[in-house]
Amino acid sequence: MTGKPLDPEQAIRDWLAESVPSQLPASLKEALEEATSRPAGRVEPWSGASSHRLRWAGRVAAVAAVLAIAVSGLYLFGHGRTALPGTSPSASPGATGSPDGRPSPEPATSSPWPEPTVVALPGSTWRLASAFPALVAPDSEPYRSPVFALASGGFVAFVPTASGQSSAYQSSDARPMAFRTEGPTRTPVSSWETRVYGSFDGAHWIGQSVLPGNTATVTAVAQSGVGVEIVAVGWTGVSPNTTATAWTSSDGQTWSAVAMPGSNGVEAVGVVHGPAGFLAWANGPTSTLMWASGDGTSWRRLETSGLPAEVGPDCLFSVGDGWAAAISGDKAQVWQSTDGARWTLAWQGPAATSPVEGYYMGPIAESPDGGYVSFGEATQGGGPLEFPSDIQIWTSKDLLHWTRASRVPRPGWVDDFTAFPSGYVAAGQTVSQNGGEPSQYGSLGVWVSEDGESWRPLAGLPSIAMVDVLSVVGDGASVVVTFVDSSGNLQMLAGHESK
Repeated sequence: MTGKPLDPEQAIRDWLAESVPSQLPASLKEALEEATSRPAGRVEPWSGASSHRLRWAGRVAAVAAVLAIAVSGLYLFGHGRTALPGTSPSASPGATGSPDGRPSPEPATSSPWPEPTVVALPGSTWRLASAFPALVAPDSEPYRSPVFALASGGFVAFVPTASGQSSAYQSSDARPMAFRTEGPTRTPVSSWETRVYGSFDGAHWIGQSVLPGNTATVTAVAQSGVGVEIVAVGWTGVSPNTTATAWTSSDGQTWSAVAMPGSNGVEAVGVVHGPAGFLAWANGPTSTLMWASGDGTSWRRLETSGLPAEVGPDCLFSVGDGWAAAISGDKAQVWQSTDGARWTLAWQGPAATSPVEGYYMGPIAESPDGGYVSFGEATQGGGPLEFPSDIQIWTSKDLLHWTRASRVPRPGWVDDFTAFPSGYVAAGQTVSQNGGEPSQYGSLGVWVSEDGESWRPLAGLPSIAMVDVLSVVGDGASVVVTFVDSSGNLQMLAGHESK
């Protein structure tokens, strides 16, 4: 002890130096330093301050320091540093950095399952996460992507898992016959738990909880801006005995479930959040079914009109104060609604330029220029080519009206696309060809592009044969390629740069 009185501002500065993480934005760190570095009497709201004003100014400095602490806490909470995604209240922020300097969480001590293994790709900033549990699904169901991006940043995964069950590789029946590869017989399952994982960067994952209800299948996720509320939709049960269900959580660890009204035998396939709340939908036997909710916990069935009865929308978007529904088949259409019930046709795709030409819209992503892009497919001969069919690019400024743009060769058999901070990412399988015809599956293929037209293979990608790519999703900073191997084991490839 020196006998000097304790300087409260110095104590606050010392606390900030030890407690505030180094990865705070520079602007916020500068504000914290500014708020806590001025000695008492230096904060002068008016010139020529008297002694009592100097004392008041010193108190302002102390209050500013306290506010700085509060701001740093709000920043940490707003960026998921308390519980969501990828950690728990008992987990401390990790020191292991991502390739671009973003924080990577350490395994939480409360995580109920072993953490996946993360391996950096040689010569690349991408990382491969493996050793997840094997995915399970009923014999009649294909694997569904368990990974979804959050509007607040980061990712959440809902992994259906059954202890002691195996799930062998099964090619999608939608693939051309030349690409189908027979694998071991899939073990039928009728019971499983759905485990919830969270991640900041798509590579480092932490188990958080189990969804309430057995046989839960999640198909889509939306997030509100208030309370960081997450709403997941899908169904429970095995077809035809399914019930459309919504699950909600504010922290990724505690979930509540509610059955959609009038949803027996129904499977919810999508959900979106907008100014009017949440809108969920399902492809019913004769029409598209829709439900609306203000908070994700209480839903009402909508009586819809206008949408085509023979085919449901592929995706829905929030536009202005209403909604847009995209139908991305060979009769590309966009429908618009202000209430989610009454729909009108906003755009119809152009006719084919020849009797043997066809086109399909595809996955839609926000482009780096602030607009939107859809990576579709261009075909000839009255149907899709086995390989290689061309990529048909569509562009839009408002999600309601689209322009057919470039047509470029595919780099491989592409299953999905998404936008990257500096361009785009596509993933699927490389293909061996003999005389221009596909001969067999190749290994995992990932390609990157700055403009969507010129594609190059991802550097350092290992050769992984017999994979089924389930999705490519991005949160605006990172991209996650989700796939299963020949044994049904889930793996994720995550990156921060398109190199």
